Amino acid sequence: MKKTMSLLLVLMLLICLVGCGSKQAEETTAAPAPAETLAADQPLELTGWELTASTWSSPNGATVHLTATPNGYTEGQSAVFIVRLEGEDVDSIPCTWDGSVYTASAELNAADGYCYYVLLTAADGAETEVAVNTPTAMVDEALINMATALQTYCSITVTDSVQEGSTLTITEGTVSIQLPLITNEGESIICDQAVLVLTADGEEIGTAQLSLSETPDAGSYTLSAAGASFQVPELEDDHRAELRLDVTLSNGQILSAAGGSWICNGGNLMLVAG
Repeated sequence: MKKTMSLLLVLMLLICLVGCGSKQAEETTAAPAPAETLAADQPLELTGWELTASTWSSPNGATVHLTATPNGYTEGQSAVFIVRLEGEDVDSIPCTWDGSVYTASAELNAADGYCYYVLLTAADGAETEVAVNTPTAMVDEALINMATALQTYCSITVTDSVQEGSTLTITEGTVSIQLPLITNEGESIICDQAVLVLTADGEEIGTAQLSLSETPDAGSYTLSAAGASFQVPELEDDHRAELRLDVTLSNGQILSAAGGSWICNGGNLMLVAG
């Protein structure tokens, strides 16, 4: 009798465990709630949307992805993702309905002035155009002015320097670094390194690494070059020393810019161009 009772208890415990496991699996794999059915007199609208971008291997353009949520769904309704430039349609992509949101992607060449819309068509044929990112209904300026947002560049301006013996020191100078404002799926890109390189007669004669303690402001850095110094060899009169800025970004991209030129006069380097 005791053995029978023990077997029954074990069996009941196993049944409970299987039941709990099945319930947990159902909760984990449950599909997202479908959109509500629109009433016959309810206009089709968007309750929310999101635009993201995927960059290309070159800065010639990007792919813009739309996710848009309607206020409901009725069999027969549809949506189209429209992109305009200077008032003309440059792309018109039918959206895909997944049961809860509309999705679409547009391949766009780099240009400034894009405007983004979603054209909703209800089951009865009524159309509603929603501005999802335009200069007057702005969500993301970088996607509107894509050519500007994809640009990366750097510059160095030297306005004063001093030479003491064989040491040349920049006393006034500014470095600017522009990061891309559109990145692959929002990837964070920063400046890893900024180095000033001094050359004379085509030969590198010294480097100075700049401090990157400042954080980028709206995708750009402005750094002081004051205090950067170089040991220079003895140069003959009329020979030049040239300054170059080399920047390495966290995505591996390297930027370079020339700025700062000195000419040797009487054994001293005189700044002739910033």
